[in-house]
Amino acid sequence: MNDMKSGPTAAAGLPTGFEGGFTVLMAVYGGDDPERFARALESVFANSLPPDRMLLVVDGPVPEALERQIDRLQATQPCVRVHRLAENRGLAMALNAGLALVETEWVVRADSDDINRPDRFAKQAAAINAAPSPIDLLGGAIQEIDFDDTPLAVRRTAEGAESIRKFARKRNPFNHMTVAYRTALAREVGGYPNIHLKEDYGLWASLLQAGARVENLPDILVDAITGQDMYRRRGGTRYALAELHLQRHLVRCGLKPWPLAIAHGLARSLIFLLPAPARTQFYRLVLRG
Repeated sequence: MNDMKSGPTAAAGLPTGFEGGFTVLMAVYGGDDPERFARALESVFANSLPPDRMLLVVDGPVPEALERQIDRLQATQPCVRVHRLAENRGLAMALNAGLALVETEWVVRADSDDINRPDRFAKQAAAINAAPSPIDLLGGAIQEIDFDDTPLAVRRTAEGAESIRKFARKRNPFNHMTVAYRTALAREVGGYPNIHLKEDYGLWASLLQAGARVENLPDILVDAITGQDMYRRRGGTRYALAELHLQRHLVRCGLKPWPLAIAHGLARSLIFLLPAPARTQFYRLVLRG
């Protein structure tokens, strides 16, 4: 395991809004595609504003092809620390394990199969610098792409604190792979709740309940893999039950009343139980239309 060292940001004299430094937090697991993983890593370090540190959580055993990418990363990027979990724990637990080890004031999330645009970190730093009041959680837009890199749709959410809070009553208000947030505040609210594939939405709800100052940029910050295969996978009983757990969490965080949560939970659970082709059409025409 590498010691965590300061990266090139300060040495390069680049302006940054990430006072106290920022750590890119990424998790990788055995099912990730090695080529996509390599491209995701490359996109982190090709940014015009390099990270101070990177913390890679290896969520359980991974195949040799991924191990080679991890070895290459450690050999070429001295700011990287690799933290290994003995068994696969899922994204929420992996990110929480990483969050506990972060030593900078800011966490910048990056996914192991998405491409960060070259100016992503600089744009977020500039937005934090230019904000009239402090920001605790900052996201942006994504360009959804298929597995062959074909552009599909741009996903933007709400902008402005009040609009974000209203949006959060019905939809996830942040694109997880674009966010930057203050480390201490995320720890104070308990990190990511263990809600299957909805842990990020749960964290945003906890942060909003805690009074986090939030914003989204209209800029596209990440090219994110979605496509029909993802839509097919996002279904089944486990996903439907996770939706019900999420709705309970949103009520506890004061984002919506129980009647609305029950209505949303039941409607969405039924969608997740639809046959894969019907569910794919729903995602494409309704949620991404």
